[in-house]
Amino acid sequence: MSSGTTSSNVRRGTGAVLPVVVLALAAAGCSSGGLDQVPLPAPSIGPSYHLTATFANALNLPAKAPVKVNGADVGQVESMRAHDYNAVVTVRVRSGVSLPVGTTAELRSATPLGDVFIALTPPPDPAVAGGRTLRDGDAIPQSGTSAAATIEEVLTRAALLVNGGVIRDLTKVINGAGAELDGRGDRLADLIAETTQLVRTLSARSDQIRSAVRDAAALTDTVAAQQSTVNDAVAAAGPALDAIGSNTRNIVDLVGRLNRIALLLQKFPTINGTGGRSIVTDLNNLAAGLNTAATDPEANLDSLNKTFAIVGGKVANATGATADADIIQFALGTGPDPNFPGDPTAKVPDGTDWANFVGSLAYTLGRLHDRVIGPGR
Repeated sequence: MSSGTTSSNVRRGTGAVLPVVVLALAAAGCSSGGLDQVPLPAPSIGPSYHLTATFANALNLPAKAPVKVNGADVGQVESMRAHDYNAVVTVRVRSGVSLPVGTTAELRSATPLGDVFIALTPPPDPAVAGGRTLRDGDAIPQSGTSAAATIEEVLTRAALLVNGGVIRDLTKVINGAGAELDGRGDRLADLIAETTQLVRTLSARSDQIRSAVRDAAALTDTVAAQQSTVNDAVAAAGPALDAIGSNTRNIVDLVGRLNRIALLLQKFPTINGTGGRSIVTDLNNLAAGLNTAATDPEANLDSLNKTFAIVGGKVANATGATADADIIQFALGTGPDPNFPGDPTAKVPDGTDWANFVGSLAYTLGRLHDRVIGPGR
């Protein structure tokens, strides 16, 4: 029992000593300057060379901060000092890392709340440097350094975005657009679709547009090359333009009179008979109508009757009229004409026609007797 109790007491004593040692070390660290004085773990650099980089602001850059190229640690920050209100940072870079002249330095952080480090970025085209590399003691000027946005700046910009009224104004714009549409969203969709189609059409015809622009540019160049000739022509036409300007009212009156004369000339028949209302044309239409009436019993004679009225009016209002007509056939009375092609059943009267005439006359007289005297009397 005594040996077991002693072992238990030793274990208890060891467990109590460890927290005391940790607290003592923490107190010693606090008494020596705080946690910010505790050195950060740094990678082993080995042989290296020194470079200096001038930053306008090196806020939150800790001592012994890593120096990286394409995400790989190649060195660390050795010291910082202020010069002309700028931060001059001295870094150590592993000797085996060659950096071309023109390499830039940027303060970055892996996470929004992570430690800041220096990222070295070689130039996109190392050939521009002519094969020269940075050596021990070289410096990266302030023009080649920059600092990424810190967490403080990000939070400040977010606060300005939220509290500055941008979201509120955007909400008002969206609500106002919805109120203005008032259920007409389909029209807006059609407008957007038509606009998209227009843009696609213009994009498809970009070559034609470029060609038109080139042609316009060539025309402009030609006009510019002939500028002196154009100026001479304008100068020569100046007196004529002045004369036209001073006689504008007379020119307008002359045009009005010519218009009235043209309207009056339209009322006279043309010499060749080609006008739409000439007397010769009306006579031709009249002859055509008479020919149609002679050859087609079912012809519509409305246009012929209208032509009679036109020709008759012109002849009656004229001081004289002349016509040349050839009489081919003359029919007297309303009897049938055997030679008329419009009545193919016409024939010369014979004995049957006389008998039919007497019968029709007797029938007509009998009807008249019955109507006047009475039937059977």
